[in-house]
Amino acid sequence: MLRTLTLIATLIMMPTAWAQRPAAVVPGNPSVVLEHLPRGYARLMPANAATPAASPLRIQQWLTTAAQTGDARLAARAESLLARIPAHAQDSSVLQARAFSAQHRHDFAAAVAWLDRVIAQSPRDGAARLARAQIHVVRGRLDLARADCTALVLSVDAGNGLLCVGLMSLRSGHYAAAAAALDRWLEASSVADESQHYALVMRAEVAARAGDRNADAWFRRALALAPDDVRTLAAYARYLRSVGRDREVAPLLVAQANHDGLQLQRTLAAHRIDPRTAAPMVAAQARRFAAAHAAGSPPELRDEAEFLLVARGDPTAALRLAQRNFHSQRDYEDVELLRRTAIAAHRPEALQALHAWATAQHLSLPPTPEGAR
Repeated sequence: MLRTLTLIATLIMMPTAWAQRPAAVVPGNPSVVLEHLPRGYARLMPANAATPAASPLRIQQWLTTAAQTGDARLAARAESLLARIPAHAQDSSVLQARAFSAQHRHDFAAAVAWLDRVIAQSPRDGAARLARAQIHVVRGRLDLARADCTALVLSVDAGNGLLCVGLMSLRSGHYAAAAAALDRWLEASSVADESQHYALVMRAEVAARAGDRNADAWFRRALALAPDDVRTLAAYARYLRSVGRDREVAPLLVAQANHDGLQLQRTLAAHRIDPRTAAPMVAAQARRFAAAHAAGSPPELRDEAEFLLVARGDPTAALRLAQRNFHSQRDYEDVELLRRTAIAAHRPEALQALHAWATAQHLSLPPTPEGAR
């Protein structure tokens, strides 16, 4: 069940996977290599690749690799396999696969509904409860997430309960409590697996938000377990930019030069260092977003809003996207982006919905600067 936790956590905490599309060419030589597939593809291929088995395990494996590599092609394959499973199938693994797929599409309501059915079948499924709590946090329903965490801690699953406490404490800004819960979980974990990687990433974010100088060490520990994990690299790059260490972003991401999602982080960092030198990168990023819109698969609202705010200097347009994003996602980065864009656009009234939500969820927000009111 720890696989369930890790997959949901990975899908929740990163943007939708970006397809890495090679340039269209017609090779004149059959020995020409058109594309190098990301690490991990070989183990996903069944013996008969023409007719892959539509198993929940294979669907989970493909979605996991799609989230780790940022390659949307595997997510599309997982969706095609899922469509082969009869709609009336009620097996827990099938329901979980449907939840993972819905989460990958950012259909949070559907993901929660599938997990509701898993938990109704197996009330003591700690991984499913933690996964549901994580989705509730992303949606801004900390009250519902807190209920799942309480059930985990009191009776269902003490180990996942610690992770849930860490999650809730991190989101609520109680960083000392979050660090204590995650440190305790990590001390008890003896296997360097995907679940430990997830816990290390969360621990790194605790340190980053708390202003702890050990944040680098936590990110490095997470990368030691998964050096190419795009979720970890993106989180680390955002941290470096947040503390003014923009020059360290490009070296961090040097091995992922062709990854569109991480290219945004490089572009934003380069723009902060020297806008004139970064102008070609900014123009290229704008073309990527335009191409995504033209293809009918628009980029993440949060990504595009930050690009407009930081690289284009258009807080009004960025605010519009941040407000749309806030309707469905209310995690830490979503809330901060809305605050930053509203302040930059001198639109304090745009924060009314944010403050009403924060009050209802018993969250404290930083004060709005006087000049932005």
